[in-house]
Amino acid sequence: RSSDLFILADGILMKALTLVLILFLTGCVQPPKPLRGDYSTMPPQQYQKKPVTDLKVRWTGIVIEVENKPEHSCLTIMAKVPNQYARPSYQNRVDLGRFIACKPKFLEPKYFTARAVTVTGRVKRLVVKKIDTLDYSYPLVDADVIYLW
Repeated sequence: RSSDLFILADGILMKALTLVLILFLTGCVQPPKPLRGDYSTMPPQQYQKKPVTDLKVRWTGIVIEVENKPEHSCLTIMAKVPNQYARPSYQNRVDLGRFIACKPKFLEPKYFTARAVTVTGRVKRLVVKKIDTLDYSYPLVDADVIYLW
């Protein structure tokens, strides 16, 4: 019967369209252009234990402090697990330590404090700063991109 063939063809067409849509959407799941590239998967906590000079990273997290100096500005960031867009994940809220990201320009504290950012750049060294009375070793990133979400 022709109606049975129409239902069969309609079902096959729907499956094909669904497959094409899934393939299209999964191809679109990637970070914004400024954050794309090949980066180390080493998180800040692991870097603290085994520093690697000039390690190329893409780290994300929440800004907890902004420090402006005449020659540069630095963000202190509480590192988070990234999602598929390289943004801090809302599903996986694990803290990955802290890091500092610096740029040779003024960064407005009112604009950055308590905001989500993703940073790309190279880790230069560890910098020891106090958190209350604790000496904490922060990986210092010479930031190429500071992407504000």
